[in-house]
Amino acid sequence: MPDRSAQSVSEAGFAFKEPSTRRNLTFAVLPTAKLDVISHQRKASDAHVKRVMDSVNRVGFLAPVVVVERDGGAGYLIIDGQHRFLAAKELGLRRIPAVIAPPDVARRMLTLNVEKEPNIRERSAVALSIYRELVAAEPDMHEDDPEVADAVQQAHYVTLGLGYAASGRLAGSQFESILRKCDGFMDAPLAESLPVREARAGRVVEAHRLVRAVSDKLKEIGAWHEFAGAQIISYANPLKRARKQHSFDQTFDKLIAKLESLGDHPEKVLRGGG
Repeated sequence: MPDRSAQSVSEAGFAFKEPSTRRNLTFAVLPTAKLDVISHQRKASDAHVKRVMDSVNRVGFLAPVVVVERDGGAGYLIIDGQHRFLAAKELGLRRIPAVIAPPDVARRMLTLNVEKEPNIRERSAVALSIYRELVAAEPDMHEDDPEVADAVQQAHYVTLGLGYAASGRLAGSQFESILRKCDGFMDAPLAESLPVREARAGRVVEAHRLVRAVSDKLKEIGAWHEFAGAQIISYANPLKRARKQHSFDQTFDKLIAKLESLGDHPEKVLRGGG
């Protein structure tokens, strides 16, 4: 005799309240054909998928994926559980359990719920993708609105995301300590803020190019070492002792001018100071 309760859950799901925030969620058993991984996710690990497959074979598919409904109800995007989903597909499972979350939860989960600590490039890529979605959906929302900060976490992640998109070799982590002190959220609509961020990303890429040029000069005089890039930026950093927020434009004007001055005298970096 078929299990009517399981069939009911599969077709319609049932609502419940998440115990911490009392947010309304829905549990359902969804067809894998209606599921897809959200574009912000990092590349899946084949080894991890195989481990999940082994776990499912041993104990079953016990941990639901978390999804958000696509616009128009055509299907669902997985915001947590891409490895479980891929393992299910490899095993030929036609349905898997899922928690359906409201759209406003999706952005928070993408930045907070990760299986391993993401690096700065990955955090920036996710932040930029979410930021672009916000610009498209809410162009008049101000960038310093709490919803934006909650979604992207740090304003400079968006700048670096644009920088990585322009230059794949960007060493973003080397500039992060500077950006934290001069690249906060702007009191302007998102539609106006995006071009400003694109311009800021261009300045970061320019600074990166100059750091590489100085690094090449150090190689020519036999003074290069593994941490030369970080040493060059530290030497040129105009905010080393700053405790409060500063102007982005003024900061990068000074940083780039100092890096340009090192072009003819890279040995200054070796003497420290600045």
